[in-house]
Amino acid sequence: MAFHTRVAKLGGAVLEPKWLGNHAPHRVRCINGHLGTPTPSNVRAGCGICRICSGKLWDVFYVVTDDVSEIVKFGITSGDPRLRLSHHKRHGLGQIIRLIEGNPKVRELENDCLAAMRGVGEMPFRGREYFRISALGAILNIVDDWIDTDWQMS
Repeated sequence: MAFHTRVAKLGGAVLEPKWLGNHAPHRVRCINGHLGTPTPSNVRAGCGICRICSGKLWDVFYVVTDDVSEIVKFGITSGDPRLRLSHHKRHGLGQIIRLIEGNPKVRELENDCLAAMRGVGEMPFRGREYFRISALGAILNIVDDWIDTDWQMS
């Protein structure tokens, strides 16, 4: 399998006992022993298998929309978000609704949003983080509450 071969070539090991799909995170251990969860499609596209070794610490959270197609997407990235946001803009998601930069705990926020969407019965219709625009209010409630709480604790 190409994913296993690529991970091995990078000095890592796939820890998942079975194939979860090209776009599903798979547990891996990098050459330095770090645990990570890259997706096979990202690894195939040239991304590494370890965000720690590649210097990536997820510290940006965003919410973008496509009002024409009535889509909302949230996600995380690292460092300067312009490249990631321009990618989404090319695909119609050009309206930036929330942008949080410089907070290494944004992965927790992403997980909270995903859990909240499951909790209210909202299922992504594409990928893990693409929802109908009707979910925007619930997403913003989580994000804004998290911002208020997290900033007060910092």
